[in-house]
Amino acid sequence: MLFRANHFLKLIIILSFWTFNNSFYAQSTKSHEIGKLWETMFSSGSIPSYAPLQDQMTYPGGDYRTMTRKNLEGLGIWIGTTNWTDKLNVFHSTYVSEGGFENSEAPDFISPISIKKKVRNRLPNVTVNNSLEERFLDTRSSSSKSSSIIADERIESKYATNVGVNVHMYSYALANHNHNSYIIREYIFTNDGNTDDDVGTIELPDQNLTDVYFGFQFLLLPGGDRGHQIVRQNDDWAVYYGNQPGDTLRGLYYVFDGNADDNHSAWDDTGDPDPTTGEFLSPQYPGFGVLHADTSPNDETDDRNQPATVNIVPRRIMKSYTKGYTENELYLEMNSGIQSDGTVGDAPTPYDALVQEPVVLMSFGPYNLNFGESVRIVLYEAVGSISQKLAITAGAEWLNGTLEFNGKTGDEAKNALIATGLDSLIKHAKNAEYAWQIGLENLPTPPPTPDNFEITPGPGKIELDWESVADKKDWLTGELDFKGYRIYRAEGSFTNTYQLISTLIGDSTHYTDRDVQRGKKYYYAVTAFDDGSQNTTGVNPGESLESSQYYNRNFGVAASPFVGAQPTLDSVYVVPNPYHVQGLAYGGSVAEDYNDVPRLEDKIGFVGLPAKAIIRIFSMHGDLLATVHHPNPDNPNSVPESADEEWFQITDYWQTIKSGVYVYYVEGWDLNGKPVGSAKGKFVIIR
Repeated sequence: MLFRANHFLKLIIILSFWTFNNSFYAQSTKSHEIGKLWETMFSSGSIPSYAPLQDQMTYPGGDYRTMTRKNLEGLGIWIGTTNWTDKLNVFHSTYVSEGGFENSEAPDFISPISIKKKVRNRLPNVTVNNSLEERFLDTRSSSSKSSSIIADERIESKYATNVGVNVHMYSYALANHNHNSYIIREYIFTNDGNTDDDVGTIELPDQNLTDVYFGFQFLLLPGGDRGHQIVRQNDDWAVYYGNQPGDTLRGLYYVFDGNADDNHSAWDDTGDPDPTTGEFLSPQYPGFGVLHADTSPNDETDDRNQPATVNIVPRRIMKSYTKGYTENELYLEMNSGIQSDGTVGDAPTPYDALVQEPVVLMSFGPYNLNFGESVRIVLYEAVGSISQKLAITAGAEWLNGTLEFNGKTGDEAKNALIATGLDSLIKHAKNAEYAWQIGLENLPTPPPTPDNFEITPGPGKIELDWESVADKKDWLTGELDFKGYRIYRAEGSFTNTYQLISTLIGDSTHYTDRDVQRGKKYYYAVTAFDDGSQNTTGVNPGESLESSQYYNRNFGVAASPFVGAQPTLDSVYVVPNPYHVQGLAYGGSVAEDYNDVPRLEDKIGFVGLPAKAIIRIFSMHGDLLATVHHPNPDNPNSVPESADEEWFQITDYWQTIKSGVYVYYVEGWDLNGKPVGSAKGKFVIIR
């Protein structure tokens, strides 16, 4: 069957994923998927060389399977010291414990100890067509509930390094809509002498470390694979803001997509516009910023002179033990004192070898770290961008030559519009600084996202029901401030934009959406909002706050309205008939989208069916190609008691049918199993 084969392929992918390293991946990753910015944290501190299912600064979030729109390609943490003796009693005048993306996760340098996630509110249950939604990375079982954490979500990870420094990292995510586009990372580096995952033994007791540097490497890629598949390149400019006179932020490193040279793109590809639809695929401005660095192990005040080194180099020349560089060469990278402000202007194009694939090393130090002492460094990751809706609509206008923005037209308008993503990044960065300064626990909070969200398709309508949160008191003040709910909807795919379709004042926990079309796929989210009375410490005091739009969306199963089952087979037919692939594909061309198997554009429908039916599809030579049951137990989008059943032109042998004329034969039964007859007909496929 069609969907059984589809599930089998997914199962193979998942099994391969678990087989890759079940103990490491399954037990050593946790994900933030509460706001616009999604991220997966690893107990090893950086990103493994192979991890297919993960969030990497995914923005905007929402795709729970392939995590498109990733912005983080690589992350590494170095710890450097001088005059150090290892556990084999070998002396090193300089040494760097290198954990990073260039050396296959540095198994000789790091030892993951633990990772765990706590949340203020559990991931809600979402049911569509009586099918419970599931996420691969962020599940109810992947976290424990706690009312004592200082943010809506906290992931805590620990790992040891071969230099005897324990790395304890807390990451914080917030549902507050003013603070859901950044994630804070708090690192505590402790000289405890432990070098492996056995915390009961101390391999390097009583060591004192001198001239210690803590380095963070980031390889950022706006839009991830989506945009760069178009021209097969990496053409990004890098900027470090915060080490020049007049800079208003503590320190922020970010990258953005630039225009490649004529050899790699025949058009101005800033923002990576899709050549078919015009959609800007890489409008994001991803960045990492600094919130705090201890002055010394005995002085926790923020040292505004840190980071000591900000070095931005092309990936091809970044140093690593894997590339054959020495301990001294890596240490000199950390204490070089370079204060780069970016790559803009260093080359004619961002594709130039002098600046291609920029990697930053931000190094903090030097610290003298005696046995038992700790140093704390706090960073944040954030992404700014124009909205997904604007990237689509403005991209289409740019493609047909009608785009105007701030008095500009054409490429100038496109580039100026995309550049406003930097404004939103700066806004998120300032909000992160504000939140850290007042204490995350002192930020105002929205109501929790409604739980037990049920989406039930019906004839010409879709019913929505959820659990009330009207009695949930404000987490910060303990006062009731609930005001109502908002309903959002996307059409066609869960990765499309969500539009506000209704605002409900008061505690109504039911909504009927009648503005729907038969056979169309719909995805929903329900949020709760307050009256703003308890928002006294926010960036906008008195503003009404709203729960996350990402927490109770339906992802895997769509809701589709239908016509009720027919009592006879007198009105069975196929739509569209004839089917023409070019007429159905998005933008008039076939969408080669690896996210959807089978492809959405291959769908045809059998309509006018009774409550139960078997559809058999034959070639004109009489060969049986496919048998489709109605309702289809292998297709969660197949609705019982409807008159419709979808088919994606895939045979029982998992082959897509070709152009031609085909015959269908339908046998039907009513709800009680009584036969209602049979019907037959023809349909045409044109490819």
